[in-house]
Amino acid sequence: MIESTAEDLARHLPEYLGRVERGETVRIRSGGRLIARVVPDCEFISGARAAELFRNHEPDPESADAVAAELGKLAQDSEHGLDH
Repeated sequence: MIESTAEDLARHLPEYLGRVERGETVRIRSGGRLIARVVPDCEFISGARAAELFRNHEPDPESADAVAAELGKLAQDSEHGLDH
C-alpha cells in the first residue's frame, strides 16, 4: 500500500492510477489525516467490499502484469476463435 497527499495525487494522477491498475491501493491524506483510499475496481462486488478485501493488500506488480498479459491472451483467443 502506498500513501500520497491529496496535492501530490492531483499532480501525479496518471502515475497513481497506473499503480492502482496493477493492484496497488493508494491511501490519500490531507492535513495529515487519512481521507480516502483508491483501490482497484471490481464490477462484481461493491466498492465497500472491495476496499475491505484490499485493506491489507501487499502489491505485487509483477504478478499483476502477468495476470493482465494472460487475460489479454484469453481475450484475443476469444475474438479470433480457437482452431480445433
